[in-house]
Amino acid sequence: MQTAPPRSPPGSPSRDASRDALRDGTRRRRTGTDILNYTMSERATHSDFSVRNHVDALPNPVPHRHEYFQIHVQLTGATTHYIGSVTRPVEPGTVCFIPPYRLHFIPTVPNSEYYLINTTQSFLLPGLDVDPLDLEDVSIEQAPELAPFKYQEYLDFTFSGDELDTIAALCRSMMKESAERGPGATVLCRAYLHQCVGLACRKFGKELWHLAEQRVSNAARRETMTRLGHFLRANFDKQASLTDAAAAVDLTPTYLAHLVKKETGKTFLELLTERRLDRAKELMMHTALPIARIAEMAGFADFAYFTRRFKQLTGVSPSRFRAAGR
Repeated sequence: MQTAPPRSPPGSPSRDASRDALRDGTRRRRTGTDILNYTMSERATHSDFSVRNHVDALPNPVPHRHEYFQIHVQLTGATTHYIGSVTRPVEPGTVCFIPPYRLHFIPTVPNSEYYLINTTQSFLLPGLDVDPLDLEDVSIEQAPELAPFKYQEYLDFTFSGDELDTIAALCRSMMKESAERGPGATVLCRAYLHQCVGLACRKFGKELWHLAEQRVSNAARRETMTRLGHFLRANFDKQASLTDAAAAVDLTPTYLAHLVKKETGKTFLELLTERRLDRAKELMMHTALPIARIAEMAGFADFAYFTRRFKQLTGVSPSRFRAAGR
């Protein structure tokens, strides 16, 4: 049984270094301040589908995300998959399914052999007209091909013997057809790709459907919102940004903004402002501090802006609010 809770491997110098890279990478942009975000044109040989192996794979030294689906097939060598806020082991025979916009990192180990399959949503699922940010809401009955990608953080997809030989052969066939792009190549590549995903769905079907019945995606969203709440409470008095919050909950800023809007109906800034105003109201009710000082302690650098926003959300000025509460 490969089902297991998300876990972190025992500490070691190499794994500790990878963790440090993960932490640093969540704050690094192409300019040096945020996470790398790849497009197909940057990492693939074609704009719809592409396969690389350990010989011609492009370097990936830090955590990153990409706008496409990726399948990592590990043939030899052991490493670790850092995805979201969890880690999973990558042993020979492990297949990793990475959905779009998910922060992840698989450190390359010397002398390892592997394949990297990159595919757009329209190539993998040409009939699915859903924004990539809403894929968690698509049921596996509607698109069973999504199941391994939806639950990668909860399962270890491992293969051995004839099963692994079959997957390796499919990778070789995809790589050959994708490189040559002869007549029928894209049809064959899609068929091989679906067969690879189908093998995972067949072997781990019970676990995948069990996770779907438990609504793990919904639980993950609730956990993310809880972690976001902790972040806001700890940082409402600082110049916290959407990027900072996204790094704290291991999501991309784009996805976090989308999730916050979906879950609360508010923007991240509106949510942060509400938390700040709640704190200001507490201080006005329970302390004798000057209102200007309270505004500063609640994270408002501009007192006029604080007064305006306070009145917009409560209907009264800060001074009248304090007077009414005493």
